[in-house]
Amino acid sequence: MKQIELCQYDFIATEFVQKAKESITFYGTKEANLNDLLTIIIGNEADAANIQKLNGIGIQQLASMSAQDIMELVSISEMAAQRIVASFGLAHKYVTSPREKRISIRLPRDVAELMMPEMRYLTQEHFICLFLNTKNRVIGKQTIFIGSLDSSVVHPREIFKEAIKRSAASIICLHNHPSGDPTPSKEDISITEILRQAGEVVGISLLDHVIIGDGKYISLKEQRYF
Repeated sequence: MKQIELCQYDFIATEFVQKAKESITFYGTKEANLNDLLTIIIGNEADAANIQKLNGIGIQQLASMSAQDIMELVSISEMAAQRIVASFGLAHKYVTSPREKRISIRLPRDVAELMMPEMRYLTQEHFICLFLNTKNRVIGKQTIFIGSLDSSVVHPREIFKEAIKRSAASIICLHNHPSGDPTPSKEDISITEILRQAGEVVGISLLDHVIIGDGKYISLKEQRYF
C-alpha cells in the first residue's frame, strides 16, 4: 500500500514540475511567475504546499535565507534548498557585475584596430559582421562564413536576420585576405553592393565593408566604392 502511495506521489510531483516547465517554455523566464521558477529549481520534490509557503514569505526574505532556514520552513532536501540559495547567488552576481564596455565605432580605423589582431593571421577567408546600435556601439559580432568569398555564399538573408534578432541599427562587414593584401576584388565590391541594397530594404544600414590584410586594411566606404 505504501509503495502505491509513493508511486502516486511521484506521479503528482512529476506532473506538477511538467506544468511549470510548459509555463516557462511558453512565457519565458522573464515573464514566468515565482511559483513556476521555484518549482523548476526544486525539481521533483516540489509540491503546491511547499511552493505556496516559499512564495508567501516574499522574494526578498527568501533571498536572504540559508539552506537550513529553507529546510526548516518546507520539507525539501538539502540539495534542493542549496539550489534555491545558489539561484539567488547567481542572480546577485549578474546584477552586481560590471557591464561589459561597448566599443564605439567612429572611423574605419576603429574597426581595423578592433579586428586586426583577430583576423590578420587567418589562413582562410572569414566573413564577419559587427552589429551596432543607434550610437554606433558594437552590440554583437558573428562569423557568417569561412572559405573563399563570393556572392553565392554570402546571403543577405542570414546577415540581416541576425541583425534584426539583435535589434541592430546598422552593420559593418569585414573579411580578411590571407595573402595580406587588402585590395578589394570585383567580387568584394559586388557583395558590398548587394548588402547595401538589402540593408536599404530592411532599414538596417551597411556602414562599411572593411577588408583586413597583414597590418593593413581598406575601407570600401572610405574608398567610395559605395
